[in-house]
Formats: sequence, structure tokens, C-alpha cells
Amino acid sequence: MINHFLHWVPAFAYAALMFFVSHQSDPSGINWLPDYAAHFLEYGFFALTLVWGVTSGFGKRLTLRGAVFAWTVAALYALSDEFHQSFVPNRDVSFSDVAADVAGAVACLGVIYLTRKGRS
Repeated sequence: MINHFLHWVPAFAYAALMFFVSHQSDPSGINWLPDYAAHFLEYGFFALTLVWGVTSGFGKRLTLRGAVFAWTVAALYALSDEFHQSFVPNRDVSFSDVAADVAGAVACLGVIYLTRKGRS
């Protein structure tokens, strides 16, 4: 039971880090990357941490149900992050950011699902 919980620690820690950065009025980000690319990569990595939790550290295969669950969590977190930013000075809501977030999560989940399909 504890071991299963530990597989979710990276997802919770990364979500907390994203919240912290999102709460900054002027976050010093990856300036050499376009904003949409940074969002794409950020949520691609978040999806990876979610898959780590869903599959108990890649010990089980990623099912379609697990992939949909991970995508739903990432998409809802992306929406809540934009809502959160609406309360932070000098930050604004951008649905193009949400689109890039969701696309990054889908890309990561798709690659993992297709490459690990059928593996236990």
C-alpha cells in the first residue's frame, strides 16, 4: 500500500512545483523556448509523472483507461492553473496555454501507450 502511494509522489511534487512557478508574478522561465513549446514540454513531463503513478512505476502496462485518467488529471490541472493565474498580479488567463498543455500530455501519453502496449 505504501509502495503504491510512493509512485504518486513525483506527480504531486511536480504539480506543487508548477503551482509555485505559476504563482510568481514574473516567473523566470525558459526564455529560449517559445511559450507554447514550454507548456507542451511541461505537461508532457507532468503526464509522464502521472503514468508513473498509474502504472506503479512502469511495473504494469498503461491501459487505455489509465491513459485517459492521466490525460483527464493533466487537462483539469491545466485549466485550474490558468484559473489560478487569473488571481496572480501580472499574469493572465490563456486558453492557448491550456491547448499546449493538453497537447503535450496527449503526445507523451500517446508515445507511452503505443510503445508499451501489450507489455506487462
